[in-house]
Amino acid sequence: MSAIMGKHRTPFYILLVVMLSVAFAACGGGGGGSSSVSGGMVTIQGSVPGTVFVAVDNATNLEVGRATATGSPKTFSMNVPTGTSYRFYVMENEGTGNSRVYPMFMGTNNVFELDNTADGQVISLGMVSPDIGTGKATPANTPALMMSRGANSMVPASLAGTAFSMDNVKGTTWGYNTMMTSGTMGWEHGTLSFDSSGLGNMTGIVRNGSSVASRVNIPYTMSQSGMLLNPGDNTFQCVVSRDMSVMVATFTDGTGGPAMMIGQKRGGTFATDGSDMTGMWQFQRMTAGSDNTSSGWAYGTMQFVSGSASFSSMTTNAGVVGGGSFSFSMDANGIMSKAEDPSFYGVMSMDKRMIVATDTNGGNPELWVMMKTTTGTTFATSDMMGDWVMHSVSSGNSGSRGWTYGHSVVDASGNDTFSGMMGSGGSVPSSQMTFMMSGGVMTMSGAGGGMGGGMMGGGLVPTTFHGTMNGAKNLMVSNYTDGTGGYPFSIQVK
Repeated sequence: MSAIMGKHRTPFYILLVVMLSVAFAACGGGGGGSSSVSGGMVTIQGSVPGTVFVAVDNATNLEVGRATATGSPKTFSMNVPTGTSYRFYVMENEGTGNSRVYPMFMGTNNVFELDNTADGQVISLGMVSPDIGTGKATPANTPALMMSRGANSMVPASLAGTAFSMDNVKGTTWGYNTMMTSGTMGWEHGTLSFDSSGLGNMTGIVRNGSSVASRVNIPYTMSQSGMLLNPGDNTFQCVVSRDMSVMVATFTDGTGGPAMMIGQKRGGTFATDGSDMTGMWQFQRMTAGSDNTSSGWAYGTMQFVSGSASFSSMTTNAGVVGGGSFSFSMDANGIMSKAEDPSFYGVMSMDKRMIVATDTNGGNPELWVMMKTTTGTTFATSDMMGDWVMHSVSSGNSGSRGWTYGHSVVDASGNDTFSGMMGSGGSVPSSQMTFMMSGGVMTMSGAGGGMGGGMMGGGLVPTTFHGTMNGAKNLMVSNYTDGTGGYPFSIQVK
């Protein structure tokens, strides 16, 4: 009889222990560990330069909340349940074809637990700013109630169409043009391809007229926000356009000088009779010399008829100069050559509306960007509205040369706020400018100042500012005089 009783007593004790353990955990026991019992709510608020703040349940990978930021500054607020671990994202240009998403990190963590101690509390993140250098977003505050729980690179299904990855560039080929404004000044062009593993290979490299060895097996990484990074070069920062047609990078060249690279995705077939060039093109040009006399900028409008191009005048940093005419040819791959100038190397975009070229003029390297004027396309100041990634490189006096990148937010009135700015000489203070747009041409009003030398300090002469927008309205190119002997050349990618 006692043996039978003993057989029944053990399960009873096990059940009792389990019940006590559950009760103890629900009361917050366990040596100070957090409770996972849900039921409360917490308010998360802050501000963003972009448009939307998103909360995702880390366990289910589903969105829990999405708040649109409004006002000036743009603020958001959302309520989410406690007892859950979350990931958070900042979205820019949400609802457009140029959306970007930045996962929020604090240190190395992007998973945060909100237990029941947060019930009824308000968590203020402050400004949650995109960090262009890493492709992540960083909050100004580090709330104690938001407990770090590691990292998770998973992308929620609702953001999958917005998030970038190396898969976007695997198996693609890009033609690139690079300008170096210091160190061993000059230009470089070649082909950048990505293999099935995502490794980058630069081949067919020509530097200042001479072939150089290929650079292979470059271990690039891609952030969810579309920032292409090179772990082996902490100066390299590159943004890829949402439509995957162009990439723009700044970095410190191996010779120690600032450089800008513009890459265009290759593909398609181009007319060898020059007809793809026919039309009106607006151009921006930068010259990199050894001082502010041989350096400078230029802009104008060039008319192409097949391979013949002409312009009546060109505005430069030194004044307006007379016109000229040139003869160009184009091969079936969209590579553009100039008669009697073997240094000229141009690459036409796949949509046949942009040309990027490098050449040597009077012993000085030059970088050209040309935008085709499309009949029926209209432009307004409001077309600039949105969030952009800006890259700039400057030529001129030795103290003005450098590269800069950062975040640019433009409102409907053309007011542009530059934030999170990083230059080759260190961080750069944020600043604001006002731009106007007419006929695809950007001009500037106001006193200028704040950002010169490639957005590196030293001021800006507003009357010298001139830029162009492409037909897709996702890229703006500009140059100007900074007032201290520098000539910045800037590209903004949406």
